[in-house]
Amino acid sequence: MKRLVLTALLLAAACGAPAEQTESGEPALPAVTLPIADQAGNRMEALAQNGTRWCTQEADWCIAAAEDAPLQVTRGEDAITLPAAAEGETLAPWPAIIRAADGAPIVGAVATTSQMYSGGGGQASQVRLYRIADGAAHEVARMPESASLSIRACFTEADAQVRAQACSDEYSFVTRISLDDSVATGAPRIILETTAGTFPGRISRNTDNTAAATEHPLTDDDLVWARDETCSYRRVYAQDADGLYAPDQALPPCADYLEP
Repeated sequence: MKRLVLTALLLAAACGAPAEQTESGEPALPAVTLPIADQAGNRMEALAQNGTRWCTQEADWCIAAAEDAPLQVTRGEDAITLPAAAEGETLAPWPAIIRAADGAPIVGAVATTSQMYSGGGGQASQVRLYRIADGAAHEVARMPESASLSIRACFTEADAQVRAQACSDEYSFVTRISLDDSVATGAPRIILETTAGTFPGRISRNTDNTAAATEHPLTDDDLVWARDETCSYRRVYAQDADGLYAPDQALPPCADYLEP
């Protein structure tokens, strides 16, 4: 099968690969090469966009994303409608499919919420995974996907001076989702890896960062991205007896990033 390279928006090929940084130091993760297969016969493949449809290379499985309509998973003439977006959400296809060895694939929808601020704004996205079986879509997991916020922090020239002209508080959270290729038997396991950070330096939405800069003015040395160790983590999701997927450890809330 043709191997497709996706952006780091959602996926990664190698488990435990180190986080990367952009030239500016903003959090980033390496891209992924698909397909990935484990030893049990489970396989993760890319979906390619063709108009309003995202399909496997053979086009045997697709997700249709018609405007103002719920996402639909199609196989031939059969169609299964995924749950509609909640109020304030937008939905888009997750550009991958996990073909489980038992024949029931896992597909996904990316749900995004946005918030505008005076002089800024933010958005956060979540991946919702569905197992397609018995003619229906069964939700099996939810995982954070990405978040980005920019919050105005200067309201006067004095604010700009004490903040060394860095007049926005920036928050960035990125993830990748991949298949655990070490699985030898049974259902696929899914790996979630994240990296997060703030600019300028270590800041928090629970703090008046400009007031703090008034007491300790920023310098050029402070104008860097600071990695958030708590919100940079790795989790392995395994299937429980009820068919749902759960992480091997609880996820930290990371509200600074995931609540726009």
